[in-house]
Amino acid sequence: MGRRKRDESIFGRTETVFSVPDRNAGVPEDPLPLRLLSRLEIVVGAVCFIGILVGVIYQVLGRYIPAISWIGAGELALLSMVTMTFVMIGYLVGRSGHVTIEIFDRLLEGGRLFVALRVFSSAVVLVSCAWLAFESWEKIGAEMGRASAAIGVPVGLVYVFALIGSLSGALHSVLKIRFSDRPERRLDVDGM
Repeated sequence: MGRRKRDESIFGRTETVFSVPDRNAGVPEDPLPLRLLSRLEIVVGAVCFIGILVGVIYQVLGRYIPAISWIGAGELALLSMVTMTFVMIGYLVGRSGHVTIEIFDRLLEGGRLFVALRVFSSAVVLVSCAWLAFESWEKIGAEMGRASAAIGVPVGLVYVFALIGSLSGALHSVLKIRFSDRPERRLDVDGM
């Protein structure tokens, strides 16, 4: 048996949808403001994810080493988780990364009913995001004066991120309705 190159696998070459994804081939690029907004959402989401990790790890360490325990660790993790959930709404809606039921997508793909289905589903998401944005606006006014128990962060700040994420989701939904006849950008985990 001959010598194998160092980077060559013992298995034959496999090209699947997972090894060579083509899910965003032919999809037009988002406008610059949306790309910048998406990058901002990812940065804030990543910071919140780090907040979750730090809060949970510190909380676990505090249980084994009582001298360093801090009640704010759990609150930091909780507020980071809620903030990350809300701020990533627009990013996920813009890339079909939100929860969807794709039973009819493959059956109707390429036809007018498929476009109608995409318009209908985007309209439902638009109404949901607009409602969330309205409720977030109401909660900002009601909760900004109240501070969280351990850290002292204004609770209304979480709703500011919910408002931003909901408005971003609504904007992405409007664009999905407008361009429903085009190929749709899909969530690419490698790009995160």
